[in-house]
Amino acid sequence: SGNGQHGPELIMFITLYFFLYLLQCNIRSSYGFCSGVLHETPPDLTRVFSSGNGQHGPATLRSMRFSNLDKSQQPQLLCDFLMEIGACSTSITDSAQGTEKEVPIFLEPDENLWNTAAVICGDHAVGKNLWEKCDVSAHFADSADLRQIAELVGDTLDIKLDYKVDEVPDRDWVIHVQESWSPILVEGIILRFPWHTDDDVRQIIGKNKENSVAELRLEGGVAFGTGEHPTTQLCMSWIQNIIRNHNVSKLMDYGAGSGVLGLSACAISSSLDAVGVDIDVDAVRIANANAEINNLRMNNYLPPLEETEDSESKSILMKGHQKGQQEVLPEGLNAPIYDALVANILAAPLVTLSKTIAGLVKQNGFLGLSGILSQQGDAVVNAYSTFFDDVKIAEELNGWVLVTGTRNNMPAEK
Repeated sequence: SGNGQHGPELIMFITLYFFLYLLQCNIRSSYGFCSGVLHETPPDLTRVFSSGNGQHGPATLRSMRFSNLDKSQQPQLLCDFLMEIGACSTSITDSAQGTEKEVPIFLEPDENLWNTAAVICGDHAVGKNLWEKCDVSAHFADSADLRQIAELVGDTLDIKLDYKVDEVPDRDWVIHVQESWSPILVEGIILRFPWHTDDDVRQIIGKNKENSVAELRLEGGVAFGTGEHPTTQLCMSWIQNIIRNHNVSKLMDYGAGSGVLGLSACAISSSLDAVGVDIDVDAVRIANANAEINNLRMNNYLPPLEETEDSESKSILMKGHQKGQQEVLPEGLNAPIYDALVANILAAPLVTLSKTIAGLVKQNGFLGLSGILSQQGDAVVNAYSTFFDDVKIAEELNGWVLVTGTRNNMPAEK
């Protein structure tokens, strides 16, 4: 406005520009669900700033945190806006994280929560999780005027927000995270990632006094499945018992994710062939890469479209089919040819898929299902009792259960 101050004309221009931009891009965003945090980052994740001598060094950052936001304060739109005005990254976290009020909701919540929740995470495949209030954090370069940014946010979005500023330690965050993530030993199988050394592996084996250990190398990526969750441990224990006590030459890992379950089966028995299925094209790619790295006989595919009934999962699967980057499960492998089938997904999709899964297991073949909360076990048992004998909750661990059964001769039309 000529005096070095920003007047209402600038605010109006920025507001108009921002909302036109959202319309043009159909609210461009790249949210991902991960351990109670929603993240958004720009394409360049390694932004650097000039250090004044022509050299580029690590950026000095400050964190701006808006706390206890409710639905009316539009936390996801706030993240978009902060990114557009120069944030290096943004994240949304549950305000109740780490407190007694932090309660994951894997079942259908009541209608009032749907209407008042600040953030709803997840979908039919991974389960819904509602946050009544959330915190939004944004990282800005040290040179940014955070007071002016706060004023701009309040004026543009017409909301009153309190915020706190923290200094961000200058460190290599990739190395920091890697150092805190040791190799994982699960049911006699050690899972290691690319940054783990042989000494890291030996230390974990030594601490657990394991004599015979199979090793899997897993690439980091977007696919679920690192071996730490109780459901993964339940499934891996079941796989070991089935393979060691029965003649299993072909196993299906349904909802394979990173492929950790099918690959574990192959690592236990060198004569076993595993087939993995997942609706996520990236998961299929990563699972196939993990099989190649470990030189194990596991092939992973997208399922046929007709096998997915709910709209959210079908939308994900249709995108994968349209990309054509990964192969769809061949007809010869989409048949009752498997000696054992393991599926570690959630109860709702397991119930929906009961006929599909039954149609893949040969008569007298074995079934192992998890991703099921204790209170959901009976519903899954009932869904599979038509096609399997002796269906039961075989084991429980930290509130999660394993359901097992043996395939009978009841036809399962898909």
